[in-house]
Amino acid sequence: MSGEEKTARPLEGVKVVEAGIALAGPFCGSVLADLGASVVKVERPDGGDPARLLGPAIDDTPLWWGVASRDKLCVSVDLKQKEGRDRFLSLIDDADVFVENYRPGVLDRLGLGWEELSKRNPRLVMMSISGFGQTGPNTGLPGFGKIAEGLSGIVPLTGAPDDTPLHVGFSLADTSAGLMGTMAITMALFQRDLNGGLGSRIDVGLYEPLFRMMELQFALTETSGATPKRNGTNDPYGWGARDASERRYVALTCRDDAEILVLLDARSHEPLARCVGKTVSLSPDELEASMREWASDLDLDEAGRLLRASKVQAARIHDGMSMAEDPYFLARGDVIWTTLNDDKRIAVPGHVPRSGSNMIPFRPTKVGDDDGRVFGDPSTKTAETPT
Repeated sequence: MSGEEKTARPLEGVKVVEAGIALAGPFCGSVLADLGASVVKVERPDGGDPARLLGPAIDDTPLWWGVASRDKLCVSVDLKQKEGRDRFLSLIDDADVFVENYRPGVLDRLGLGWEELSKRNPRLVMMSISGFGQTGPNTGLPGFGKIAEGLSGIVPLTGAPDDTPLHVGFSLADTSAGLMGTMAITMALFQRDLNGGLGSRIDVGLYEPLFRMMELQFALTETSGATPKRNGTNDPYGWGARDASERRYVALTCRDDAEILVLLDARSHEPLARCVGKTVSLSPDELEASMREWASDLDLDEAGRLLRASKVQAARIHDGMSMAEDPYFLARGDVIWTTLNDDKRIAVPGHVPRSGSNMIPFRPTKVGDDDGRVFGDPSTKTAETPT
């Protein structure tokens, strides 16, 4: 294939209806859109997705929402009214996928549950993400990301041994469920088209992807007779992985206040000791103290160059500001600079995975912006799509 030929994205031609609200369902829809699916996002008329209100805004432009709604067509539908349900069903009739993360039972009470939709469209794949899943004694309880993380088993493993367990500082449960949902949807589409053309319903509890990722915790409990516990960030595998005592990660603060993360293990003692001008007989704790002193006299670039020359694994600890200007992230397309309506420039995340070109980096739609395009409403002005 020549470099000039356009490659179709994997899910081009797949129609997705997303009726999710912050955050797992919309994140699943965003990844499907990144992969080329045509995603129609259904929102309620009175305010739309609560994600519109999350995070900072510039001149009333919500920055988080501008990324969350890009590459989607956003329509306003009142599912509590017959006209709204009819419009919604018209979208479902030729859809391949329906993504929702309402509390179990909500759609059934509206006559829009799996039984009704699958009869109407037997090829439909329906992804349902909820706090506790569609079955079990807690199915009707509301779901929240941090509650799900606590339920999954991951929280007791993060932090220092004597401190209170820590949550990570972003929506890990929601985004993990969205990613797991995306994978399950693509496999369900493959199964549908390979074996008989029937759709299926997929049930994901918000805690379950993280629970699955923690696959060692039961085996470790059985073999050690003790529950895996947190052991500090410098020993991320201290809760049970073999040979963890020989490896630690050390965060060094440089003269310019930038931080660099260094892998300190048995194989790196000698080159690290030479790098910081010490003898190779240092203990790991002594070497770590010498490294901190050494880094405090160097700028980040110089420290990184010396560590790489010594063949020591190290990388800068980035934040949003440093990533936005870093040549590596810009070259990869992980960070894209875009211009708002008032000519202010902001950095936004690129598309991951990258599967094609002409993808929209930022589009902060208003509620019902695409009603005209999707439903053909002559009175509705469709928002312009930025380039």
